[in-house]
Parts: sequence; C-alpha cells; structure tokens
Amino acid sequence: MLEQSNKITALYARLSSDDRQEGDSNSIVNQKRILKKYAVEHGYSPYEFYVDDGWSGTNFQRPDFQRMISDIDAGIVERVIIKDMSRFGRDYLQVGMYTEIIFPEKDIHFIAINDSVDSNIGSDDFTPFRNIINEWYAKDTSKKVRAVKKAKGLAGERTNPHTPYGYVKNPDNPKEWLVDEEAAKVVREIFNLCIQGNGPTQIAHILTERKILTPSAYALEKGTKRAGFLAADRYHWGSAVVAHILDRMDYTGCTVNFRTYTKSYKNHKKLNNPPEKWKIFENTQEAIIDRDTFDIVQKIRQGRRRNTSMGELPILSGLLFCADCGHRLSLLRRRCETEDKQAYVCGAYRADKDACTSHYIRSNAIETLILENLQDLTSFVSAYEDEFVRTVMDANMKQHNKDLAQKKKAFKGKQNRIAELDDLFTRIYEDNVNGKISDERFVQMSQRYENEQKTLKSEIEDLRLEIEDDESHSVNVNRFIARVRKYTNIQELTPEILREFIDKIIVHAADKSSGKRLQEIEIVYNDIGVIDTSKITVSRGKALKSA
Repeated sequence: MLEQSNKITALYARLSSDDRQEGDSNSIVNQKRILKKYAVEHGYSPYEFYVDDGWSGTNFQRPDFQRMISDIDAGIVERVIIKDMSRFGRDYLQVGMYTEIIFPEKDIHFIAINDSVDSNIGSDDFTPFRNIINEWYAKDTSKKVRAVKKAKGLAGERTNPHTPYGYVKNPDNPKEWLVDEEAAKVVREIFNLCIQGNGPTQIAHILTERKILTPSAYALEKGTKRAGFLAADRYHWGSAVVAHILDRMDYTGCTVNFRTYTKSYKNHKKLNNPPEKWKIFENTQEAIIDRDTFDIVQKIRQGRRRNTSMGELPILSGLLFCADCGHRLSLLRRRCETEDKQAYVCGAYRADKDACTSHYIRSNAIETLILENLQDLTSFVSAYEDEFVRTVMDANMKQHNKDLAQKKKAFKGKQNRIAELDDLFTRIYEDNVNGKISDERFVQMSQRYENEQKTLKSEIEDLRLEIEDDESHSVNVNRFIARVRKYTNIQELTPEILREFIDKIIVHAADKSSGKRLQEIEIVYNDIGVIDTSKITVSRGKALKSA
C-alpha cells in the first residue's frame, strides 16, 4: 500500500574513511541503492537523500546530518530511514538521545533496515546494546588509528597530511614538499614585518591593504581546496592566521609531529601539546625561513610589544628587564611631556610602589647607550674577528664550566644521599626485626626515607638532562658574526636591528652613593650572551651624563 504525504522521507547515508576499508558493502552508492529500494517498495514518497561522505560516526556535526535535523525541526520530515544503526552514529548516548527522545517527541518514524528497527512496530530491546557495540567499534578503530599514526610520527613521517601555506606536494611523490615560491614570498614578508616590529594584527592589516590573497583563497585559486572553505573577503587576513604562520617551525625545513592532540575519539577538538612532547625531524624539506630568523621571531612573540596609551609603539618595548624583580620595564610618558622626557620604569614598581624600586632610566639615554655599544662591538668584530671569537669563547667557557661544575657537584651529592638512605633503610629494617624499634616507628621512618629518595631521583633526572644539554651546548659565534656582516655600518636603532642582535637588556637600580647617579645595564646579545664590553655604566656616555 502506497503512502502519500506532504512531508518527506529522509534517506540518510554516511561513510567514514575507516568504513571505506571494509569494501563496497558500506559504500555511499550501495547505501543509497538499498534506501531507495526500501522506500519505493514501501511507498514512502516523496523522499530525499541526506549524505555525509567522509565523516566519522562519533561526530554529530556532519553537514547533511545537521541539515536533516533542521528539516525535522522545521516539520517537513516525517520519517528517517538508514541502512543500519552504525550509519546513524557510533556514540550510543547521542544515538539514544535522537532515537529514544527527540524523534518520538517530533513523531518521527525511524527505520534501520538491516537491524530490523522500526519505531512504528515497537522498540527493540537489543538496539541499545547494538549502539554500544557500534561505539566499541569506533573506540577500537580510533585506538588502532592512533597507534599507526604514533608509529609513523615517531619514524619521521608527517602526521599532518596538509601542506602549510608556502609549500605544495610533489606531484610525483606526494610525501615530498616543494616550495611554492609565490606563497613562500609572502611567508618571508610576514617574518620580516614581524622582525621590523609589527605584531600579527598590524601584519594582517598590511597584507589586507596590499590585497594579497589569504591562504584559503590562494589554495582555492590553485585548485587545492574546496570552495566551501573560502572566506567572504579573499584579501581579508586575520591576525590568528598570521600568528599561526609565525609559529610554524615547518618553515625552517623541519617536520614537527605531535604538536596537537585530541582527548578522546569522541572529542575532535585539537589541543596543543607542550614543546617537550613534540618530535622534530630536521631537513625534511627545503627551508623557507632560516633558523636564525625563526628564533628571533619567537623571542619577539614571547615578549610582545604593546602600544602606549598615546598609540605609540616603543622601540625597546619587550626588551628591558628589571635586574631585581625580573619584570619588564614599561614606557612612562605624559601627554604634556616632550619626547626627550620619556623614560622606562619597572612594571612591578609602576603597579605597586612597594613591590620594587623604579629603576628609572630615560629612553633617549638608554637608546644612545645601546647604539654606541652596538657600534663599538660591530666595529671590533669587523676589525678583529679572530680575537673576538677567542674572547667570546673564553668568557663563555669560563661561565659554562663554572655552572657545569656546580651542577655535577649537586648531582654527585644527591647520588650520595640516595646511597645513605639505602643504608639507613637497611639499618632500621634490622632494628625492627631485632625489636629495637616498633613496627609503627619503622613504617614512619621508612615512608619518610622513601619519599626523600623519590624526590632526589626526580631532581637527579632533571640535573642529568641539564648536564647533558650543557655539555652539548656551545656559543654560536658564527651566527652573530654573520649578522655583523649583514649590518656593516649601523647609524640608528631600528626594531629589526634590535631584535636581530639583542636578546634582552637588564637594567639595574641607580647608585647615588658616590654623589653621582650611576646606573648599570647589561646587554644580552643573541647567541653570545653577555660579554665584557656590554657591561657598562650610564655615566660613561656623553649623552647619558644628563640622565
């Protein structure tokens, strides 16, 4: 008997990438054939297909599934037919919510053909168990996929199939990434703009004004992404996109696996792993950004520069640190003051006068000092390169050897203490056996010794890693010399020069005990750290005497 209705019958089909491995029986074509045949034989018309191809059964935000639910809410669907319960979903709680609560409330006739489920005939007591089995299948599949993915990631294979903006897959070898020079040029520009002192928001504005295609729009134009991913404005860059590009180590030629993870097979939201859990494989593709530039950008990103209330971006913002409390120094300038009155003060002191002292220093004074120091240093390097290498290496090795010796001494002391605790434990055990100490006292003492040993073992492991790192570490003087050759005649400070040469600047409190205002600063250079020529007093520079 044919049924005629103004409402439609929804024929829902779903296939995930894992289901494809089972063969043609679960294919979309096969599901649609079975659903159509059943609808026609039972006179369920008109009907409409809702199809989600390539979507996991644990994800209920599937496009056509949500379209079907919207049509049900709109009252235009009276019946839902699926091939079997696993096609509807593999989360028994979600499946139960729809089939046992929402559909009955909406008076939806629900049919799962191969599982003999028909809500008009009556409930099947086995259906909830079948849904649990379907979820177990999803859980087991997810576990296997994670294991395979982890094994590949540890072996150096890329766990992310998508190439970042700036690369394309080699048509002859999809596992190989090739530089897409057109996009790579934009990536280099983004890094250069960051070094020049621009944040992600400012860089996004610059790229938007220049009408440079966004990564999504560029991928669509090149035919590597579907149209549904295109934003409304093809040239509208977002700060989050820029920040993501600046954070990607892949541009240095590395493969970085396990940067993100998901909590479970049900929750598909990606969470960031801490860097110590990453697996990095060097030189897996041609670099777009050299490692030196990438490292400088990361330091800039860690010490983000902020505009003042007057809309200015201080050139030294994010580089100055208080020698006493470690807080950053911030620019202090009142609207009525001229530029030469600008000064930096300790951020902790500015927030709470009792937290620290001001560490007040004029901006023009410290900028002049840094410029003169940088000019002297670069001139010395240019003229006496070999001597400079020896000076830096000697100074570094002295400090390095001192620190390493202290760590090794601490390491040996903790090892000796663990041995002492083993002896003590043996003694109290014998005393307990001989009746010299009670069982209660033995338990208390042994627990205390075990806790101390556990703490010592953890500290020893940390020290061991630090010692290994220190023993393999050396100052990269050649990288610093390469920068000097790049800037042969520095006449003024720019954000780019500052970030390329300087890691941070430590400002000490002023000393007035001699009757003069003396203030020490330490300039910590990238790659070479603090050297003797960078430890000077404010009173030395002519322009600084008035500070």
